[in-house]
Amino acid sequence: MLIGIIISAVAIAIGVVIGLKLRGEQKDLIEKGYIVKRDSKFAERGTEFCARIGTKNKLAEAFAENAFPCEVSGTTSQAQFNGKKYTARLFSTYFDEASGTAVYRFEFTSWKTYKGMYEDSIGMNRLMTLIENIFLNLDPNTAVKNYPLNLKVKHKLF
Repeated sequence: MLIGIIISAVAIAIGVVIGLKLRGEQKDLIEKGYIVKRDSKFAERGTEFCARIGTKNKLAEAFAENAFPCEVSGTTSQAQFNGKKYTARLFSTYFDEASGTAVYRFEFTSWKTYKGMYEDSIGMNRLMTLIENIFLNLDPNTAVKNYPLNLKVKHKLF
């Protein structure tokens, strides 16, 4: 009986230490601006950006200047992001060459979960923050809005 209690206490202590370490890493990334604090289901909504990017070449240059936390393929009209445990896409829905105004949508298209949480939530958050920053750097007045993806998602705890 005593051994069972000791084993349980050690397991709980290990869990607390790991949780505190991950929380510290996340806090450090937030302070450095690599990620922002998001709700637990942020990938289940898309994000639309309406910005004056100038030209699609400026957007391509902004992409080239950044280090993404995943593989990137495609063009400025349709980009695909492939992480180890998620995929996402960025696509143009409107572009006016005369004014340089564009509307883009960013969506996670697949992800892996474990016990109701995204397996690579930090990587997903880093990607999303980087995309947001690219648009905000091109146009500080970028309009950002979220929209539902109309997914059927089951969050399993066990």
